Amino acid sequence: MKKCKSCKSEIDEKATKCPHCQTDQRSWFRRHPLLTGIIGLFVVFMIMGVGGSGKSSSNDTKSTSDKEGESTDVETKVEPTEDPNPHFSDGTYEVGNEIQPGTYRTREASSGCYYSRLSGFGNDLGDIITNDNIDAPAIVTIEATDKGFTSKRCGTWTQDLSAITTDKTTFGDGMYIIGTDIEPGQYKNTGQTGCYFARLSNFTGGMGGILSNENTDDVAIVTIATTDKGFVSKRCGIWSKMN
Repeated sequence: MKKCKSCKSEIDEKATKCPHCQTDQRSWFRRHPLLTGIIGLFVVFMIMGVGGSGKSSSNDTKSTSDKEGESTDVETKVEPTEDPNPHFSDGTYEVGNEIQPGTYRTREASSGCYYSRLSGFGNDLGDIITNDNIDAPAIVTIEATDKGFTSKRCGTWTQDLSAITTDKTTFGDGMYIIGTDIEPGQYKNTGQTGCYFARLSNFTGGMGGILSNENTDDVAIVTIATTDKGFVSKRCGIWSKMN
């Protein structure tokens, strides 16, 4: 026997309703199954939410860590690499400060090109060590004792001295490196008025660097020796190897 929750009368142990006051003897959860289910689901979602929040926090921490790592990568300074082929364009430069001594070439023709090696900056003829005018690719050796160098309408000067020719046995006007641009041997040109050519022992531009030279308006033949350093041709047409 048990007592009624409302009137306290003794009733059967298994009774779900009091026979005296008709009060339902079942628990609140048994009497409201729908609400009980909703509450149960709510509790489950709350538990899952707490677990998910912890996981998200972990992910956020990892994400932040990753971003910090990325930031470190971005901020890493890259050391500048030295130019393998120093170069410069038109202008007047101080040797040893703005440009370094060495042999430079223009890899393309440039009409009206003028350049000179300088012993000073007084703009006097006495300051010119050597100079030249050329419309074709040029080569010059700037010495450590030079004070300056000036270039007008020549384009870019570079220490990239690789070949500028595709055929070492046929070439036109310009300055060439023997063995790199053209082969030694005997050459004949097509002939042209005002032709000037010279075999060179160096590219300083001075008289001491000329092994032999000639001015002609006719077809010419020249033998370039294996010991020659360079060859220059102006207004001579096309040279072709004979042997």
